[in-house]
Amino acid sequence: RIFVQLQQHPHGLIYYTLFLALWTMCCLPTTPVEIAAGFTWRPVWASAASSIGKTIGSSTAFALSRLLLLPLLSRSSGSGHGPIRRHVDSFFGQLGSAIRTRPFWTVGLIRAAPLPIALKNYGLGMMPELQTSVFMLMTLGVNVPFSVAWALTGSSASSLQEAVQSGGAGSSSGKIITSLITAAALLVSLGYVGRLCRDQLKQMRDPHRCANAPDNASAGGDTRGGGEEGRAKDTPGVNVSDARPIRRPTRLQGQREDQR
Repeated sequence: RIFVQLQQHPHGLIYYTLFLALWTMCCLPTTPVEIAAGFTWRPVWASAASSIGKTIGSSTAFALSRLLLLPLLSRSSGSGHGPIRRHVDSFFGQLGSAIRTRPFWTVGLIRAAPLPIALKNYGLGMMPELQTSVFMLMTLGVNVPFSVAWALTGSSASSLQEAVQSGGAGSSSGKIITSLITAAALLVSLGYVGRLCRDQLKQMRDPHRCANAPDNASAGGDTRGGGEEGRAKDTPGVNVSDARPIRRPTRLQGQREDQR
């Protein structure tokens, strides 16, 4: 009945957009609502309204999390030293480094991943490394293809009840688009995770090499320090270039000095 009344109202699509924004802020599932919108209006208008509504709701939740939850997280960062707290700090640290290095990839994968919507909106708001513009842009970019798929699914249903309950059993185009989006997101996620693992392995190897480099340098310095160059380095006020090698007397010179 609500969607029928919205369809008959001249500004029903605007009201639906605001309703979906509030629905998204409450972390409720948006798929049935988007399918019902696709059945009520044309797929073009339904997908546009759903994308804008979800983006507005997600951005509002992101802003509220940054204003309210982020200060609480910053205050409680110094308190607590249990294992759970260490795991949480480690998780946020790794996520923050990933956002700093690849913000668009990281946010896009989180938005496309099958995670609770509260983590996608309020959780990302507690990351100070993430810019608001990047979050809004990637949220809109991920919302558009999914909204198009659900709108096509709802438009091909025979009734509103069928669209909401069965998800559009007779929809072939919506299912194809949804499958393509899911497969693409999975492939991109696997490639990104593989790249992150490769970077982590490189970072684990580089500190080991850097740690061995000073030891090798000090060992080389000790070997060279056996000569006059090393003694000149240890002697203050003496330059290495001014240091000359000291010749030791040979046996023949020692015998001549004894005869004298």
